[in-house]
Amino acid sequence: MSVEHPTAPQDLPATERHPIAASGEQVTLLEVWRLLNKQRFVIFLVTILSIAGAAWHAFRTQPLFESVGRIEIQPQQTPNIGIQQVIEQSQSGGESTALQTEVRILQSDSVLFQTGQSLNVFDRVRSAATTNNNEKKPAPIPKAEITPSERRAVIGFIRSGLKVTVLSGTNLVEIRYQDRDPRYSAAVVNRIVETYSDQDLRSRYDRTMHVSDWLQTQLQNLQTDAQQQLADYQRAHNIVGTGENSNLTIQTLSQLSSSVDNAEADRIIKEARLRDFDSMSPNLVAVMGDNPSLAALRSQLETLEAQQGQLTARYGPRHPKIVDLQTQIKMIQKQIDSEVALARRQIRDEYEGALGAEQALRGRLGAQKEVTYKLNEGAAQYAILRNQAELTRDLYDTLQMRLKEATVMAGLSATKITVVDIAQVPDLPVGPRKALILGLGLLGGLLGGCVLAFLIESIDDRLQTSDEVESVAMLPSLAAIPHFHNVADKGGKHNGRGTNVDDLRASQLSPQLVAMRDPKSVSAEAYRNLRSALLLSSIDNPPRTIVITSAFPGEGKTTTAINVAIVLAQRGEKVLLVDADLRLGKLARVFGLSGSNIGLSTVLAKPGIYREIPVPLPELPTLHVLPTGPRPPNPAEMLSSVRMGEQLRQWAQEYDRIVLDTSPLLAVSDTQSMAVYADAVVLVTRARMTRKRALLRARDMLARINAPIAGVVVNDVDQRLENFYTYHYGAYGYRYGYGGYGARSDRAYGYDEEDEKK
Repeated sequence: MSVEHPTAPQDLPATERHPIAASGEQVTLLEVWRLLNKQRFVIFLVTILSIAGAAWHAFRTQPLFESVGRIEIQPQQTPNIGIQQVIEQSQSGGESTALQTEVRILQSDSVLFQTGQSLNVFDRVRSAATTNNNEKKPAPIPKAEITPSERRAVIGFIRSGLKVTVLSGTNLVEIRYQDRDPRYSAAVVNRIVETYSDQDLRSRYDRTMHVSDWLQTQLQNLQTDAQQQLADYQRAHNIVGTGENSNLTIQTLSQLSSSVDNAEADRIIKEARLRDFDSMSPNLVAVMGDNPSLAALRSQLETLEAQQGQLTARYGPRHPKIVDLQTQIKMIQKQIDSEVALARRQIRDEYEGALGAEQALRGRLGAQKEVTYKLNEGAAQYAILRNQAELTRDLYDTLQMRLKEATVMAGLSATKITVVDIAQVPDLPVGPRKALILGLGLLGGLLGGCVLAFLIESIDDRLQTSDEVESVAMLPSLAAIPHFHNVADKGGKHNGRGTNVDDLRASQLSPQLVAMRDPKSVSAEAYRNLRSALLLSSIDNPPRTIVITSAFPGEGKTTTAINVAIVLAQRGEKVLLVDADLRLGKLARVFGLSGSNIGLSTVLAKPGIYREIPVPLPELPTLHVLPTGPRPPNPAEMLSSVRMGEQLRQWAQEYDRIVLDTSPLLAVSDTQSMAVYADAVVLVTRARMTRKRALLRARDMLARINAPIAGVVVNDVDQRLENFYTYHYGAYGYRYGYGGYGARSDRAYGYDEEDEKK
């Protein structure tokens, strides 16, 4: 058998195929209203819970008392003391921000902590931290310094009930404190005012003393600098005493002038001696009596020369003694020359030394003259420095007196806080505000319920109504089949409505034959509307071969196929209902044809043998039902064979309408081969079960094979909730026997637990 999908036969009528537009969602106020109506139970439940929680909080919360105190913070009033004005001006940036600054100081951690300390709040903190849960009395409070965490707890305890506001257009500051103890709330307000006032006084006094100390240090440095400059000038210019001329400069100049004269006289004497010494011959120098050693050497030389003359006359010039005497004479002469040269150098050195001393003294004398000239020029500067020192001393004495006055008056400028209203013990609680809490609970519950409803809507994507199916699939909704019971009513009664057959016969029919069991019911009327929609979809050429399918099992396609065939047969047409679900057909069980030896599989497997198709309902002789027959091993190949197309063409000549109950589209591929032979394909969905993606996937699968999709049928809708939404998730599985696709289905919509056992 061929597994390819044959093309649609040319001789079979076909409905006009229109392209499927892309699905889109348009949120309108009506859609929002429908969503809220659909989730009204969730909104109601959340609102009730919110109101209950608010009521529990309102009636279980202890009464809260509030004490109010008011103080006036006046602009700073500074006594006219001079230095105090400087101090106050350095503390504030302007009156526009002064009041807000004071309010911030009033709520500062230091003020709140001191308030907590004075009220022993940290004892409560320690008691709460050291209390044993099994004991009613708190454990003893340890004697220890407060820890940083306890400090934060004390500040947070005071700050939690405190509220400070500035009354508009005034300098009044309103202090409110809320606590369960009315006396404690009043005590906290009054103690905060006292602490703030004391700290303001102390801080201003400390700032005044700090500025005073700083100014005193600066004045002392200024006085010291002036005196030091005057002293340095006197030291630099050698001014001793208080007069400009009573200094060492003139005295030094006089001494240097006398020293220059003495040095010049000494240099002249030594210069004359040097000239005399240079004009003498060496022999004359040697006989001068200034050098005793030179005179001794000269006398020794004369003695040796005399001996040389005597020995030369006696022995001749070459005698050894003569030679020895000559050697001694040369040595003595050399020593004499050396001593003469040394004497000459000594005389010259003495002259040069005297000349250098004279020049040095003259240089010092010139420098001292310059110093003297500058001293005369700096006399005015000295007078200026002396006057500055005197003025600085006078200013220091004056400011010293003012600083002592500022120290005395430091606290007077801080008294700018006036208590207008002392906090009184309240007699009526201010909270909890039960009406407001309940109102907020109601509003919060409604908002929370709406948010939860939209959240559920965004998570759950299962379809509920025909309007939603149309907006998602962009296909027309042929009919909305209301929910009907899946078992027969007791006593053969059907909700008080009569039937066109006797009650006994109606009670024996399957609950899926609702068009036969209760033809006057809303469900039967819905199937007749479906029949009209199909026949009127193409008035000139109404569909003859109708394929009924769904995305997954359990969505009511078999029930829809049965009742469509019934209402068509009730119209007087010859109708063939074929169970094309060769894997899990149900028509045999529904119509009681389980013992029949004819079925679709036998017709396709043995085409040469003619078998009459049974008529299971005597009341409808024009309705012929062909069950599946024996289950073949290859359903897809059998349904897509050429033989199946030929058989459909043959039935189209014998019957007015052919209704094919096929397999689910997304479970197996059997239906695709049947859809191409159809004149109209009806896609069945089930409210609160079919998901958007499943519907779109089934639609796209039919569109890809160019199947003529007539529209969508929505099963199991609640007539009271039509156009509202209620979702329920489920799991599907589709095997050869459709096993494990969820317990959401029931007998009325094409599923029985016995199918799973088979």
